[in-house]
Amino acid sequence: MKLTKIAALIPAALLFSTSVYANEHISFNVNVESDHHQVNDSNVSLWLAQAGQSPLIIAEGKSGASGDVSFSDVNKVAGGIYYFIAKGGKIDGKRVNDYHSLSILNHEQQGEVVLNEITTVGSLWPNAQLFSTKKGLTGSKNGLLIGSEQVQNLTNVQTGGFGETVLNGSNVGESETIGRMNTLAALITLCGAEQSRGKCDSFLEITSSDNTLEALSKIAKRPYENNDELFELFAKAYPYPKDDGRRDTDYLPYLSYQPEDFSLMVRLTGGGIYSPGRMMFDNQGQLWSGQNWMPGSQSGLNTAIGGGVVRLAPSGKALSPALVGYNGQGLDGVGWGTTVSKDKVWISTFNAKVGVFDLNGKALGPATINGKNGQLQGLATAPNGDVWVADNQLDQMILFPGGDYTKGKIVTVPGLKRPFAVAVDNNNVVWVTNNGSMTVTRFEADKPTEAIQIKTGVAPRGLAIDSKGNVWVGANLTPGYPLPNIPKGTSIIDEFHISIDNLFANQAKIPKTGNLTMISPAGKVLKSNLLDKQVYAAWGVSIDGGDNVFVGDFLGTGFIQVCGEHSGDCPSGVKVGEQIHSYKSGIMQETTDTMIDDAGNVWVANNWNVIPALLDKNPDRRTATMGGGTGMVVVYGIAQPVKNPLIGQVRAVN
Repeated sequence: MKLTKIAALIPAALLFSTSVYANEHISFNVNVESDHHQVNDSNVSLWLAQAGQSPLIIAEGKSGASGDVSFSDVNKVAGGIYYFIAKGGKIDGKRVNDYHSLSILNHEQQGEVVLNEITTVGSLWPNAQLFSTKKGLTGSKNGLLIGSEQVQNLTNVQTGGFGETVLNGSNVGESETIGRMNTLAALITLCGAEQSRGKCDSFLEITSSDNTLEALSKIAKRPYENNDELFELFAKAYPYPKDDGRRDTDYLPYLSYQPEDFSLMVRLTGGGIYSPGRMMFDNQGQLWSGQNWMPGSQSGLNTAIGGGVVRLAPSGKALSPALVGYNGQGLDGVGWGTTVSKDKVWISTFNAKVGVFDLNGKALGPATINGKNGQLQGLATAPNGDVWVADNQLDQMILFPGGDYTKGKIVTVPGLKRPFAVAVDNNNVVWVTNNGSMTVTRFEADKPTEAIQIKTGVAPRGLAIDSKGNVWVGANLTPGYPLPNIPKGTSIIDEFHISIDNLFANQAKIPKTGNLTMISPAGKVLKSNLLDKQVYAAWGVSIDGGDNVFVGDFLGTGFIQVCGEHSGDCPSGVKVGEQIHSYKSGIMQETTDTMIDDAGNVWVANNWNVIPALLDKNPDRRTATMGGGTGMVVVYGIAQPVKNPLIGQVRAVN
């Protein structure tokens, strides 16, 4: 690295680690600003983050009179993530010691870099669980990859403005994300260019922080805390003038009403996404999901064109082709049937097929099954490599021993009634929800005839296993709810039609139903009827690296975060199984699955949207293509990172 007039060379002992440095050199021209005012004399540091290591300071410098500082001839490290932190400085000759800003780059970015309020918020939220003011940016390879790539969806660190995704038509007018970012930016500015308003200390006191970066780190991890105090401070700092309806801040648009939380999220579209069911991450940070129906089709519960398989890059960019996604194996519509093994993606379909792909989307199947099977739902990969499939129509299981897709066999298990989701724990015990009943079936993989039935809510759907082996089950209905009559052998689509008709028929007298059950590894019900009257048709369940539980709130249009087995990590007063917070947004629709990535972000499947378009035999043509949900939503930084793919019980990142 060449020493510039401003950037200081760091001693070699700090600069080099055991990593292999590439021959390529990169350079950066950094500008530090606050509310469009240049920050000079700011301490700017360039950092390198690598998987499983503590980050290193590569160079340091002070911003000049125009807020600029340059770093040239930096050795580019393969797989390394670079980021900048600016601390303090002067604005118009006055010191702003508490104003700290951040920009996290992806592996392609170099050249111009801006550090300001928007880049700080946009960089921090997707990396909230990976970044701390004491330890810097740390995480697994895929965690750092996903976190750094997702930054560009919220902010363009090269211009200092918003990212393209949050500004596109699927997001800008349908969620509070832009308004929340701008409101947070206006609060940060109280310690920067708007320090003269005398509210910096008040902002920092709300989160008991020493600087703006520490304050934002706390807000990002728990965006439901202090939102009332934060908004009240914003309103006091930027009051409405008597003769004008616009608050005196340059950050427009801001929030006009107090938010339920300060979570940030974007909706991702393209690549064949439409009515996604189950979502799974692979070992490269890519997301995979089968789709109920094909985008642009007038599909519903009366007539349908099935969807394919979508694949998203760690950035959220669609890698699968538009409309059909990946197919080529005769797949026609996918529900809960997606799982990922070490090197393959498995898909089960409404038309009774099992598709298999490599991690680049190349078709390897379809799989072969030695026996008759019906329409299929959930899949799961066991720690020993076995792949299990739930035959929802014929009340049986299918096993691919060792993940050999040419040797599928039928497994008869007593007690199954429309098996929906399947999970396998680290002791090779198989758990299956029965959405035609109010039970979960538990059996040792080599002793299926000795299965036991465990009582849950009615019509259980998704389930997940925490790090201790506890099983959490989401059910559509609370016990005692009037049950629909679903004849044996009914198709999956017809079953959905009967079930949703039953819900709407009883909605007036029972406006909300569904629950969550916690079961011990041995099959004992530990807690039942959780989230009663809080969730409406609970669906998918996911566990994060801290054993927190996330439940799809299907007809409640969002998802709920629940205090898990490690209650010490939950907010004060919240006990195991109790709601921590309910997340909702205009970009969330009828939610089935929630899935956690390696950076600690929560992904949400928009499965259904305009329900009359799905139910009506002659739907309104204006909404006939809107029955299925639009896109997937990623909610940043609210979960603890996990190690994907999800094989066996949840695995925390060490």
